[in-house]
Amino acid sequence: MKYLTLGVVITILSFNLFAAHHDEPQGIGGLVSSEIFDLAGEMDLYVEKYQNCGDSDNQKHYHPVGTLVYILSGKGTSNVSGQWKTYSDGSYWFEPSMWKHGGFDADEPKFGDDQCTETLVIRAAKKDEKPTVFID
Repeated sequence: MKYLTLGVVITILSFNLFAAHHDEPQGIGGLVSSEIFDLAGEMDLYVEKYQNCGDSDNQKHYHPVGTLVYILSGKGTSNVSGQWKTYSDGSYWFEPSMWKHGGFDADEPKFGDDQCTETLVIRAAKKDEKPTVFID
């Protein structure tokens, strides 16, 4: 898995694309670093690193284009498969386009404040389109 992540990063860098920083999306906490890579002037590729401790507290949202979430360290959960699954170091999941998630979910597994997680999140968006859309 580490080689997969390294391969993705090398591929991104080999495109020799312009990268820029962007601000943390409102409603999602823990952004450590971010870059936006221009994809042929038509799309942007967002590469973001997050670090969170405790249970997630993200606002309900979706992504117009799919998202890859890779666990660098710690544990994370997702119910993208229809049931909750716990992921740990070196594992990942894919969130399909328009999949609504986040917010309060009573059956979501809880870790407590002593559990910290670092994730690498890779997503794309059409030019001038936000990669994350929040739902009120």
